This record gives sequence, C-alpha cells and structure tokens, in this order.
Amino acid sequence: MKILIVDDEPLILKGLVKIVEEVAPSGSDICSAFNAPEALETMKRFMPEVTITDIHMPEKNGFELIREARLEGICERFIILTGYDEFDYVRQALRSGVVDYLLKPLDRKEIAALLSRVNEELPAASDSEYSRHAERLLAYLQMNYMRDLSLDHLADRMGLHPNYISSLFKKETGDTLVNYLNALRIREAQKLLKTQPHSTVCAISRQVGFDTKHYFAKVFKKYTGTTPGAYRENQD
Repeated sequence: MKILIVDDEPLILKGLVKIVEEVAPSGSDICSAFNAPEALETMKRFMPEVTITDIHMPEKNGFELIREARLEGICERFIILTGYDEFDYVRQALRSGVVDYLLKPLDRKEIAALLSRVNEELPAASDSEYSRHAERLLAYLQMNYMRDLSLDHLADRMGLHPNYISSLFKKETGDTLVNYLNALRIREAQKLLKTQPHSTVCAISRQVGFDTKHYFAKVFKKYTGTTPGAYRENQD
C-alpha cells in the first residue's frame, strides 16, 4: 500500500513517518511532503492509496489539499490528522469524505488498525487482471470521452475502487485521468475542427465533452499551443 504523509513541521513529520513505517501493513511504500503544493506534486508521481495530512498548513490547508487531489484524480482516500479537537473540524472532515479523523499525538494502535482496514479495502489484482482492467478502462474512455466522466463514475462503471483506478491509470499511461482525458478530447476536437468547417467552436467543444467554450479554449491552447479558431484557420 502506498501511503503519503503531509505535515509542515519537520520534526513532527519525521516522527509520523517513523510511526507509520513501524505499524503500516507489510510491504507498504511510504512517502512524505512538507506542505500541500509539495504533496500534490508528490501525488502525481507516487499515486498514494491513502494520504495522512495535517489540517493547519501554510499556503493551502488540508481540506484544500483534499479538494485539489480529488479534482486531479491523484488520491481519493485521506486521513485527517490535527492537534485541534474541535467539532467544526470533525464535521468538515466528514463532509470531505475522509477515511477518519485522528488527533495528535498519534495513537499507534489506532493508526495501525486504520491502515490495516484501508489496506483490506483495496482490491488486489494479478498481472492478467491488471491488464484486462486497463484495456476495459481505456476502451471505455475512447468510446465515452464526450460524457461527464469522473473517477467515481469510472469506479462505479468498472466495479473497481477509485484508488485502484488512479494507480492503474498512472501505471498504464504515465499520466493522470484528467490529463489523459483532456488530451483525448483535444485530439478529437482537432479532427472535428478539420472535418466540420460549418460547426461553431462552441458546438465542437460540447461534442467532445467540455461544458463551456471558454474552458475548452483554455485546455485546447494548453495542449496545442494555439486557439481552436487559429488552429482551424491554419488547416485551410
């Protein structure tokens, strides 16, 4: 199991890593980060099954980290860790859909039991199963890229856990779901801009799965270096 630990206090982070290393399920891979921006970058390459994060951090707090990580599809399971035993934090943690809420100092037995539970909930798969799941997932995206797709939707459709899909996707494509899906949509948009000269850019953006023309143009320029209109003009 891949575990990411996030805390902005170096000594506390070092202590947390030591405890988790001692109590985590056998074979666990543990990584750490000092703040939310560093954690988000780490997630993109590490793809943790669960992230243990402090709430109070500079720049971005733990809840902002959770929202961004889920939006990017780079981690779905979180354990909130804080020294503040206040109901508002508990309530916000529950609303964020975290696995659990733990108070500092960390109770070794409590975190051991929690990590064991998380590990048991993660699906195990052989290499052949892994390849089959990857083929199904990529085929589904190819046929349904124009729909409103999310990690939860794919998990429900494939009958797999969201964390497993994230890990599978990263291993198979070297990219996150969001980046892969956007790149796929932009490739299809390029084809339509060439073959449907009378369709508006707005209409094409909807055909490939973007809600607004503005966001479509922004993503299109990110992946192609030009705007949809300029791209179409250059095809003449």
